[in-house]
Amino acid sequence: MLKSSGDWRFDSEVVPIFDEHVRLSVPLYDEIHNMIKDMSYWFVEDDTNVYDIGTSTGETIINLSTIHSSKKIKYFGIDSSESMVQKARQRFEQNSSITITNQDVTDENFFLNNASYVTAVLSIMFIPQRQRQDLINKIYNSLNYGGAFVMIEKIVGSSARFDEMWIELYHDLKLKNGLSHQEVVAKSQSIRGILKPYTVDENINMLKQSGFTNIDTFFKWNNFAGFIAIKL
Repeated sequence: MLKSSGDWRFDSEVVPIFDEHVRLSVPLYDEIHNMIKDMSYWFVEDDTNVYDIGTSTGETIINLSTIHSSKKIKYFGIDSSESMVQKARQRFEQNSSITITNQDVTDENFFLNNASYVTAVLSIMFIPQRQRQDLINKIYNSLNYGGAFVMIEKIVGSSARFDEMWIELYHDLKLKNGLSHQEVVAKSQSIRGILKPYTVDENINMLKQSGFTNIDTFFKWNNFAGFIAIKL
């Protein structure tokens, strides 16, 4: 799984080990998904759509579709990785309410509609910064009133001192979880110029600029944060 500098891709090499690797690399990964699932009870409604941007292997969708099985919901998982899409489609091939699409969400033809709940778990940070606001605007416009957008992001510390501390603690976590020092360093090198996180304030400002006025941070672990924005 070692990649050269700036060469990280969610390709056929990554997909088979993704679910295991992400749990070693992301703090409280399962708890994050539990929170996304639990919060959805306040927003997911009959005859609406639920979208998961950067769906990877479909973890979020399988959780949401399971707890809302009695409702008439259409689920859409979107990912730009062909390999991830193939894996997710295999997972949901027996469920006609779930559609997995291979699409670039920065494409001008990408759109969402009639949404009650939109999620983006560790995906917005991979989108070029100049294109993020347009995507968040589309998400806001697609949501029905009372609907919510949930976004989990790796973040930059509010100062250089905090950022250095958070990064070191994050690397400590990955080492404790069994990843080697070589793997930790190689991953950091492979995402150079690809993963470009914002600070907490920058993420909140991006949400505000799209029109959201009701925003909160529901999760924070050093250099990871979860945001929820409700359209009112």
